[in-house]
Amino acid sequence: MSQPPIGIDLGTTYCAVAYLDDTGRPMSVLNNVGEILTPTAVLFDGEDLVIGKEASKCSVMSPALFAECFKRDMGAQSFRQEINGIEIPPEVLSGFVLQRLKQDVERKLGPIRQAVITVPAFFDEKRRRATQLAGRMAGLEVLDIINEPTAG
Repeated sequence: MSQPPIGIDLGTTYCAVAYLDDTGRPMSVLNNVGEILTPTAVLFDGEDLVIGKEASKCSVMSPALFAECFKRDMGAQSFRQEINGIEIPPEVLSGFVLQRLKQDVERKLGPIRQAVITVPAFFDEKRRRATQLAGRMAGLEVLDIINEPTAG
């Protein structure tokens, strides 16, 4: 039996993942450092790709190798700043983060195939498609892109 879909809050500054347990209760998944929230940050360190808290910690020492807040650029051709002199599409950066989140979940639950991802309510179709592409790059079948909760 395959795992039910996970829910991913792909935030501008932090991400979180949840799943429904056997009783239908939502459960948060801890990341690789034992925390619920993962900074939406990427650092290119030579051949290595650093995601989350460690990337944020190294950002001051290596700002040209660091990217954050790339969700704001979803749907654009490239992230607003070059990373190590290279233009990178924001969905690729988001894909790296989603891949790490998927790995964190799989450590707890086993193989994951499907996910639902949240986006801001104001995201247009182009930005929603870019988010879906990021999920596919991470090896996920994105069942739906849903609006984040908004205060009324």
